[in-house]
Amino acid sequence: MLSRVLTLAAGLIGLATWGGCDGCSGGGFDAGGPDVGSAAGGFSLRWTVVDQTSSQQVNCDQLDPNATVFVQAMRDGTGAVESFACRNLQGTSVMPLAPGTYSFRYELHVAGNAIATASGPTGVAIAAGQQIELAPITFQVDATGSLELMLRAGSSGNCQVGGAGITGFALSLQHAGGPGDTGCAPVVFTLSGGGTYNANDCSAPAGTRCIAETETVTVASLPSGIYQIHVRGRKNGTVDCWINDDVLRVPPQSQRLRQTLNLALLSETPGCQ
Repeated sequence: MLSRVLTLAAGLIGLATWGGCDGCSGGGFDAGGPDVGSAAGGFSLRWTVVDQTSSQQVNCDQLDPNATVFVQAMRDGTGAVESFACRNLQGTSVMPLAPGTYSFRYELHVAGNAIATASGPTGVAIAAGQQIELAPITFQVDATGSLELMLRAGSSGNCQVGGAGITGFALSLQHAGGPGDTGCAPVVFTLSGGGTYNANDCSAPAGTRCIAETETVTVASLPSGIYQIHVRGRKNGTVDCWINDDVLRVPPQSQRLRQTLNLALLSETPGCQ
């Protein structure tokens, strides 16, 4: 369950500078600390992650499948850092801690960056062979992001005769994060060339005008996580000839995903040649 362990000598390096363990997937290691054997103690910790705006609980995978919780245990100028997979919502230390009085600090890391911190208790006495259960903590995060997409059907333009010849588009967006994170995501796309597109029906999306390859298609704000977009470029207003079904990961912390979606031609479909 524990991802990776790093023991730090006197003059601890701050957690904010430690990014090398994000995404650890198993197997702890001793970084050269003393072998305290049966005299060692340890700790366990539980946590939750909530969106700072809605106060709703957030699945760690919505932030990043490799999101990592770091716990720093400090004692008399020395100590240890343990890392746990955020998605487990709990962790138990494996690095032996010498008996003594410790203070704790916590960080939640995504893609090597600390996106939330929490101060833990001080003056925690850990005796030989004792496992301390620390008080549960809550990380407050910004669990929203945005999308900025461009649609490209071939190299000669989306709407031009002699190019793709698309007369209109249909768009829809679906949650694709697995159990508990599925279903249609009703969003409003803003078209940089003018107007908006209300993608509120994933089963029978309405059509809109042709969207040029130079335009951006944006969603200003939506929950972070994994989505699948469905793009259909139509000829004669009704025939789906150009498609894209890419999977997109919307980042947290109000960051924007910018991506060009390349459409494939359904050349065998009548009317699409």
